Amino acid sequence: MRITPHFVDWAITPKCDLSCRHCRGFPEGELSTERAKKLIAEIAELSPSWVIVEGGEPLLRQDLFELLGLMRQRQLDVHLVTNGMLLTPQTITTLKQLGIRVMISIDGATPITYEAIRGGASFDRVVQSARNCAKEGLLEAINTTILKTNYAEIPGIFELAASIGAPKVTFIGLKPCKEYGGELLTPQQYGEAIKLVCQAAQETGVEFFFDEPFFWATVRERGLLAQMPEESAGILFTSTTACIFGEYLFIETNGDVKPCSFSPISLGNVNEKPLGEIWREVLSSPFLQQIKDPKTRTGYCQSCPHLEDCKGCRSRTFVLTGDWFASDPCCPLSLKLAAEEG
Repeated sequence: MRITPHFVDWAITPKCDLSCRHCRGFPEGELSTERAKKLIAEIAELSPSWVIVEGGEPLLRQDLFELLGLMRQRQLDVHLVTNGMLLTPQTITTLKQLGIRVMISIDGATPITYEAIRGGASFDRVVQSARNCAKEGLLEAINTTILKTNYAEIPGIFELAASIGAPKVTFIGLKPCKEYGGELLTPQQYGEAIKLVCQAAQETGVEFFFDEPFFWATVRERGLLAQMPEESAGILFTSTTACIFGEYLFIETNGDVKPCSFSPISLGNVNEKPLGEIWREVLSSPFLQQIKDPKTRTGYCQSCPHLEDCKGCRSRTFVLTGDWFASDPCCPLSLKLAAEEG
């Protein structure tokens, strides 16, 4: 059993300068500077492999650089996720001095698609910000949330990444949001997206990470060509391809701690108890252990040869079905399994 979280993902502020179609929303309030500083010490004591700092838009938090500096003093490996609109030359210089790696969210290969998804954003500005970060050696990846309205642009996103000088593209599954049902890919569309990603990576030479537990199962089942990135890109975890629900910690803006950034359940709040105590409760929770056990799956997952390497996204499955142990409704392999059972 793993005794430390793979990583800690901290939504450090709910403040944001954009209005995105896929925004999951945030609870009101953020941790005080004093509590945030104590939390950094608690995170360091857990020895996660890395820390993701996101929002909202993290650059809108006034004490961000002070907190990032403290994280680095604690020798934490820090990755900042930003929408790129506020990345001035001075900000980039400060981030470089602190030794922070940057991931910039770009959810479309064209101005029309990108600006329709991210209300208030400028495609030209985000591309320039990404180029500036790449030039300074800060850009770790472009992050793209996959929606029905942008997955056809996957080849273009790879071409854009190559032109920017981005070493990787991270594709992230859509989190529950206001228009979730209308934007969530079907199993067929997920299968097509995976095929497009594999083809575009081969053609451009840009590395990628596809943040879905069924990705590698689909690649193997369909005989596609894909390669795991050589280095970590902040979000990815390369030692397992399966869902890591309950194996890392997500800290909400108000201090709620969750077993996954998708998760509708909270494990506690850091304003009420230390993060280390919450993590120990995670390790000892029979309910969470049951969720993490692939043998508890029902439906198509039970007969899937890739179950151990996948487990299906638990949080999404619960949001869509109301059942923590059901098969992942978005899995492309469910189509084949359903046909075989039929």
